[in-house]
Amino acid sequence: MATQLKWVEASDEYQIPFMLAARKVFQGAPVLCPRCNDATLRYYFHVFNQSRRQGTVWAWCPKCHTHCHLPRVSPQNVKQIDPFADLTLDQFAELELDPREPLLSRLNRLWEEGKLA
Repeated sequence: MATQLKWVEASDEYQIPFMLAARKVFQGAPVLCPRCNDATLRYYFHVFNQSRRQGTVWAWCPKCHTHCHLPRVSPQNVKQIDPFADLTLDQFAELELDPREPLLSRLNRLWEEGKLA
């Protein structure tokens, strides 16, 4: 089983800065974490609506484990390969809810393995 990290949703004074940073990071700009300023944010984009190429982006800090997600976004130039692109909505929901490895822990692991970066 993967190491269980405690992930913290960006809230209060960090919510807006994190959402703005998330918009920049999935556009390819390196962005320091607005909470700890100690690491570059990582991101993952998953398409839920193929016809509109619309989906959700998750952004997180590998140091302080703060994260946010932006639903219903349509980025133009995401260069990231999605290892979960072929999953159905139900299969992706199962992945998100898998108690053995929370989604953000899985995404962070994949990033560190070079499978998302």
